[in-house]
Amino acid sequence: MSSFAGRMKEYPTISLDRFDRENLHARAYFLSHCHKDHMKGLKGPLLKRKLQFSRTVRLYCSFVTKELLLNNPKYAFWEEYIVPLELESPTQISLVDEASGEKEEVVVTLLPAGHCPGSVMFLFEGSHGNVLYTGDFRLPVGDVSRMEHLHSGSRVKDIQSIYLDSTFYDPRFYQIPSREVCLSGISELVGNWISQSPHHVVWLNCKAAYGYEYLFINLGEEFNTQIHVNTLAMFKKMPEILSYVTTDRRTQIHACRHPKDEEFFQGNRLPCGCTAADGTPLRIISIKPSTMWFGERTKKTSVIIKTGGSSYRACFSFHSSYSEIKDFLSYLQPVNIYPSVIPIGRTLTEGTLETTALPVCVEESLPLTITDAQPAAHNYVDCTESNGEEEEEEEQQETAPDGFSLTLSGSQSNHSSQNMDSCLPDTLIIQPELDGQKQREEGDDGIIQSESQQSSDFDIPCTPESKVPRRDELSQLYRKLAAGEDIRFVKPHTRSCAL
Repeated sequence: MSSFAGRMKEYPTISLDRFDRENLHARAYFLSHCHKDHMKGLKGPLLKRKLQFSRTVRLYCSFVTKELLLNNPKYAFWEEYIVPLELESPTQISLVDEASGEKEEVVVTLLPAGHCPGSVMFLFEGSHGNVLYTGDFRLPVGDVSRMEHLHSGSRVKDIQSIYLDSTFYDPRFYQIPSREVCLSGISELVGNWISQSPHHVVWLNCKAAYGYEYLFINLGEEFNTQIHVNTLAMFKKMPEILSYVTTDRRTQIHACRHPKDEEFFQGNRLPCGCTAADGTPLRIISIKPSTMWFGERTKKTSVIIKTGGSSYRACFSFHSSYSEIKDFLSYLQPVNIYPSVIPIGRTLTEGTLETTALPVCVEESLPLTITDAQPAAHNYVDCTESNGEEEEEEEQQETAPDGFSLTLSGSQSNHSSQNMDSCLPDTLIIQPELDGQKQREEGDDGIIQSESQQSSDFDIPCTPESKVPRRDELSQLYRKLAAGEDIRFVKPHTRSCAL
């Protein structure tokens, strides 16, 4: 979950993916994608008032993000203030102080982020240097070298700072299977099930209202069918997706949602309530794309795991793995790296730039090298996202800079887990041993984790040896990473291994 406060040191009059508090003073806004943790304050009353009295303030995003945003009536007031930009097309923007008339010019280029439909990275070029804001991103190893606008001729542009999606910048999460690998596993499971009879049905238990279109498109193509969803409204201007989804419930693959969908499934019902026309009971299996769950395993697993009589988990990642992030940083070699995500195992208060020993200067520590080319651990992990369209939002009071009271929607995200055994070799555990039988959500220092860092779907004991790192140990880990040192992890009764 993003903990980025919205401002960049180099261009402080710009706000990105945060629209409340001090960001109310911004001269321009940027939205990387439409997931809820990147939209805080976007519909706030003070921001609305600011737009009404401003002649220059605009929101910049991709064309797809614009369509997704305006599909939600809560954000309809943004329509006249949004300026969609083409991908990989440098655009000069004037940052105007309307009180003094002061103006600053900056060139912004949108680069594909690979996170979800419409997601982009922003490259800013101006008098304070080149700065890259990744938002949430998933780029395979080597992809950054093919991005033309990160190069000047044959050389990589000098990057002053990268504001980084650091979700899995942790050696525990060294490698995450590609979406192609995940798709292959899901396709095999789906094909084997629905081929048995017309009454064999698959429910894709996808948390967010969008972000899984890659699955819908490829499953639709492979099985010559459409995927049932609640509404087509958000896809009306995306024909490449629209042809693979339907609101017709008479299909064998569903991705429909219901506020109590788990309850529906336990009763062998689909969230949409679909039944067979002839009264024959449906045979339903559930497939939940969920990579945070895989990260909680202490053993290597397949990308598809059966977790119950008719329930399956499928590893599916929206964020870059540790090895992908290292490739990205090693290639660009920025002067500074600023993490924009709360490190796993830390609270929102702890997950600030200062307490994580980041930002870091990497002039000396880069290029980042891997001393063991064959990592012993292949933990498959990630976060699921939410755009909040189908979730009940909680309102909380925030204090605006000018003293006005502003009501903003909070963002909560639950990552589920379930315990299981595997005959495959153990992965390496870096979490320290804790004394006593402490609850998983509380560490030795008594810090309670946020909901996004807890396992909440099932009341199952935590995986053996999977412990929350203490504050000083995690801080030390980040310092070693920043310095480019080898990280060695010792599993009880085994020899150490370096990453």
